Amino acid sequence: MAEAKRTTVEKTVTKTEKVPAYTLTLSKDEALAVMALVGNVTGDSVGSPRKHTDAVYNSLRNAGLSLLGTDLLRQLNGSQRWLTEPKRYSY
Repeated sequence: MAEAKRTTVEKTVTKTEKVPAYTLTLSKDEALAVMALVGNVTGDSVGSPRKHTDAVYNSLRNAGLSLLGTDLLRQLNGSQRWLTEPKRYSY
């Protein structure tokens, strides 16, 4: 004879929802400065604000920006420091 019983199972359900989004328009110098800042945030890339700063950094990198060849930051005794006289870049 057939038998049926009710049980519960764990199931992951994903749903699409609308969330606020923000667009920020920056000059190249401003974008490079933001990239330099968010690229130097430390901490766990999953459980800390770094997960968000990594996303910003990677978005700027994917947009074609690179800090290579710039002098926005320099190392001084293990710390990142802004240069006192910003170097002007030719694009």
